[in-house]
Amino acid sequence: MSEGHVSIADTITLGNSKVGERRWVPILGGRFEGPGFSGEVLPGVDWQIMRPDGVLELDAQYAIRATDGTLVKVRNRAIVYIPPGAASINDIYVRSVPEFEAPRESALAWLNRAIFVGTAGLAGTTVIIRVFKVC
Repeated sequence: MSEGHVSIADTITLGNSKVGERRWVPILGGRFEGPGFSGEVLPGVDWQIMRPDGVLELDAQYAIRATDGTLVKVRNRAIVYIPPGAASINDIYVRSVPEFEAPRESALAWLNRAIFVGTAGLAGTTVIIRVFKVC
């Protein structure tokens, strides 16, 4: 398991679109740590849609500068569902599918050949992302 701690700015609501309420959340940066890959999360953006059925779709795009200097593109798509009457954070469903794109000739090229899944939680203005490689 790898874990990221990412700071975000306030949500900007862009209004209702044909598929739901469009939101934009600036990603300010952070840190990503894992057994085969660690580095600095660079600024990016999380495009969001609050669907009419109450499900929030996320599409976060940013990059990570690995400790060896390699730049890795990240696209993390997720859904968030808070059921009516949710009593705690444990009742919230958050699942993601992070995709990594590393340079072909880099030591991190293995990221291009794997599937990952994740979970996320919020602690103030910090998103805590847990990423698991599917074996």
